[in-house]
Amino acid sequence: MSQAEKKLTILIVDDMPKNIQVAAGMLSRQGYQIAFDENGESALLHTKEISFDLILLDIIMPGMDGYEVCRRLKDNPETKAIPVIFLTGKTDTESIVKGFEIGAADYVTKPFNETELLARVNTHLELRKHRKYLENLVQERTAALRVMLEVREETLSEHEEKIAANIIHRLFPIVETLREHLTTLAQQECLTLIEAGLGELFSESAQKLSSPRYNLTQTEIKIAGLIRNGKSAKQIGNLLGIGENTILFHRSNIRKKLGLTHLKTNLRVFLQAMES
Repeated sequence: MSQAEKKLTILIVDDMPKNIQVAAGMLSRQGYQIAFDENGESALLHTKEISFDLILLDIIMPGMDGYEVCRRLKDNPETKAIPVIFLTGKTDTESIVKGFEIGAADYVTKPFNETELLARVNTHLELRKHRKYLENLVQERTAALRVMLEVREETLSEHEEKIAANIIHRLFPIVETLREHLTTLAQQECLTLIEAGLGELFSESAQKLSSPRYNLTQTEIKIAGLIRNGKSAKQIGNLLGIGENTILFHRSNIRKKLGLTHLKTNLRVFLQAMES
C-alpha cells in the first residue's frame, strides 16, 4: 500500500486476545490500520463511530455470536456494504454456507495462515474499491443524463413554442376572414372553438395544466381553456358536442385535480391567474 493512499481500517472481532494479536500483526505490517473488539455488542457500537473498510469476525463468541453480529450489520443500511470475513475453526459445509447466507463475503480458518489471510483481505478490499468506483460512476452518469434530458426538454419546449406561434400567426387572420363570411350561430360557435383551440396552443396555463403534476386529460385541458375564456357549461357543451352534465362532471374533476375542492376559489379566476 502506497504512503500517499489513505490507510484502510480493519476491525477485528474475537473473544481471544491472542487471535487479535496475531491477525493484527499480519495486517498492520501491510499498512492497514487496525481496531478491535472482544465481543459482538462492542463491535456493533464501534461501527456506529467509525466507518470500517472491512471486518474480520469470529463466529464463536460468548453472548452474541458472529452470525448475529453479521446479520445486524447487513440489516443496517450504514454498515451493509462493509465486507465481513468470518474467522472460524469450523470447516464443515453447513457452517460455511450459513455464513454466506447471512451475508458474509468470505471466511478464514484458524489458526491463521498469513498468506491466506492477506490474500482474502486484499481481494475483498479491492472488490469494494471497484464497487464504490462503479457506484460513483453510475451516479455521475445518471446526473449527466438527467441534465441532458432537461436540456432536451427545454429545447423541445422552445421548438414547440415557435411552431405554435407560427401556426397562430398564419391561422388567426384566416379565422377572422371566415368570421366575416359565416353568419349563422352554429358557424360562429365553430369559429369560437377554433380560436379557443389555437389559443390553447400558445397558452401558458395550458402548458402548466399539461404537467403530470395535475394529471388532467386532454378533454379536461380543453374544457379548462374554455372556462378560462368565460364560456358557460352549456356553451362548452355545445362547442364540444358534450352534454352539460358531463361538462359539470369534468369541471368538478378539474377543481379536484387542481386542489380546489374545499376552497371557494373561482375556477375561472384561478385559471386566468396561471397565465401570470
